[in-house]
Amino acid sequence: MRKSVMKSMILCSLTVMFVSFLIVTGIFLYNIRDDLMKDTYKEMDVNIDKVKPVVSVSMDYSTGKMFDFFDISMHQLTDAHKYNIIICSTDGEIIWGSGGNNHSHLKPYAEKAIISIGNKEKIHVSKLMNGLYGTETLTSVHKVYNYTYEKSCLIICTVCAPSIMSHFVGILSEVMLMELIALAFTALFLFLFSKNITTPLKKINNAVGEFTKGNFDKRVEYSSHNELGELADNINMMASSIQNLEKMRIGFVSDVSHELRTPMTTISGFVEGMLDGTIPDKDKQKYLGIVLTETKRLSRLVNDLLDVSRFDEGKQVLKKTDFDVCELAKIVILKFEREINAKKLDIVFESDNDETFVNADKDNITRVLINLIHNAVKFSNKNGYIKIRIYESNEKCNVEIENSGSGISEEKLDFIWERFYKTDDSRSSDKSGVGLGLYIVKRIIDAHNEKIKVISIPDNYTRFTFTLDCSCI
Repeated sequence: MRKSVMKSMILCSLTVMFVSFLIVTGIFLYNIRDDLMKDTYKEMDVNIDKVKPVVSVSMDYSTGKMFDFFDISMHQLTDAHKYNIIICSTDGEIIWGSGGNNHSHLKPYAEKAIISIGNKEKIHVSKLMNGLYGTETLTSVHKVYNYTYEKSCLIICTVCAPSIMSHFVGILSEVMLMELIALAFTALFLFLFSKNITTPLKKINNAVGEFTKGNFDKRVEYSSHNELGELADNINMMASSIQNLEKMRIGFVSDVSHELRTPMTTISGFVEGMLDGTIPDKDKQKYLGIVLTETKRLSRLVNDLLDVSRFDEGKQVLKKTDFDVCELAKIVILKFEREINAKKLDIVFESDNDETFVNADKDNITRVLINLIHNAVKFSNKNGYIKIRIYESNEKCNVEIENSGSGISEEKLDFIWERFYKTDDSRSSDKSGVGLGLYIVKRIIDAHNEKIKVISIPDNYTRFTFTLDCSCI
């Protein structure tokens, strides 16, 4: 059974909160209990101090009016505050007890009190009288002096803990009730908060599940300015990229099949014609030339595919040397002389210097120039122009290749560097190539740690510009 991460998080959060509440409550209630005990002792001390004068003058009277007054005063004190009081001499003789006239059972406890107080004037002690009253007790023991007769006695005032704990239990009940209410509200808040997380996560999970099935039309329908909204947007963009890549892959298979089939058919047809005598001997040279052209076309396609493979695997090794990029550009232009003349293109070459030396991999930069100039020739309008400009700026050599023509629309500029991407889906103007040229150009420039950019004005011009390190020569 699949476990819900959010449910586990909520349960864990509530458990941590509950344990934290218990710890805080324990500390809080311990402090309350300690305060209640201190307040109880303080109250007992105040009340004992009130009867000390009566006890002092009455400790030698066992009968008579003075004793009656003393007895009444002590009973009023015990009844009003639910105290249990024992008055004894310092040698353990019981003078008065709130439990009645039979005091024999009080003597052991009086002796413990005498031992506990020692030479002190007053002590507070818990559990001293537990055995006498059968419950937890708090006891305050005071010494009382009669200076006339030079005698002293002890007032042992005890209160049973249940009378204190009744307040404690009331506070405990209120605290626990508040904690339960707080936990309930916290649980509700966490549940509502988790819904705001789990709902988009479920949508994202469903969308990714569709992607794994090959359905890249699926999109995450969630819009928000938080991190989940950004994640949803990124997943949607990823889906669009994968969808475009899949379309390009399918197009690549189709294009490669076309590019391979056409020259192979041509080569096969002409070779068969020469072998079976259909093509006369006088025309063989002409058709052998066509076979050679198609063979070179196949070779270029295979080389492009091999280059892409090397770039993707990181096996491309640069061999940098110093060379004149102006001379190299002129040599590459001459390679396309026939195509340039066929379209009646004007060639404009501008350079700040007759020679501009750069430090780069000459073979790879040659490949860059060939691909860019080939595209410029291919996509220029008839009677248009191609302009090549080489200049230095910010300690870099800049190479610009501009051509007139229909240009590239803005929405397609972001994709031109991708593998197998062709701006003309209909193939009406791009009858050759499979969309690898600009991808290879970008990888070569990136391998040199240089920059390449493109500016295109539809129905006007397209300009590619890349940089190279200037040579120290």
